[in-house]
Amino acid sequence: MEDSPTPIAELEHGPSKLEEFLDKNQKKLIILAILIFLAVIGYVIITGLAKKGAEDAGAAFMDASSEEDYNQIIKEYSNSNTAGSSAMAIAQSRTTDNDRIAALDHFIATYPDHPGIPSKLLELALIQMNADKNDDAKANLNKLLSNEKSAFLAPRAEIALADIASNNGELEEAERLYTKVRDSKAHFSHIAAERLLYLKATEPQEVKVQPAATPQAPITPSTTEFSLNPTAIPDTPTLPETPAQEESP
Repeated sequence: MEDSPTPIAELEHGPSKLEEFLDKNQKKLIILAILIFLAVIGYVIITGLAKKGAEDAGAAFMDASSEEDYNQIIKEYSNSNTAGSSAMAIAQSRTTDNDRIAALDHFIATYPDHPGIPSKLLELALIQMNADKNDDAKANLNKLLSNEKSAFLAPRAEIALADIASNNGELEEAERLYTKVRDSKAHFSHIAAERLLYLKATEPQEVKVQPAATPQAPITPSTTEFSLNPTAIPDTPTLPETPAQEESP
């Protein structure tokens, strides 16, 4: 009897390693799937609520017309850009320099990431210059120049710094800044060119004006008065009569 051939390899018909892993970790996988599902649902809900909140805040901002309305938006939507815009609107509604300075200081300190920060830094500095607070203005202008998002306003900030230098008698520094902006050919360069002309203009010298000679009174020709009294008119002289000549015989 011949021996039966020996199989080269025997196929395993038992459970695979993947099946064994699933069997061992089935509960954990179910829990993980539930957590992922809840996370997705939570993200959708949060995103939807944030979108709805932004829409509601925007609608409230459009309807606002007073400082009380803007303060209510800040209270209800404190973490939104609309709250920052409301604080900016409050500053815009103020009528005196000191009130606007206080409101802009609050806006800049409270909402440093708001897209309106660059323009409001410049506005604050210009108001401070108008109120003779040049040191505070200079600090805010330098803060503006150090902000990467403020590059488009940098030339105007440098002109304001040159104005401060000029007022302080620092003419070389003022000339340097004006020239820098003028030569950049950027926006506001024409303003720098005009300021530079005024800076270099020399003061007019005083010219002593000689007093004008006293005009002489005009000489009026004398006039002869004629009387209309007929008795004052001399008689017309009469010629003597010529003797009659005798006729010859």
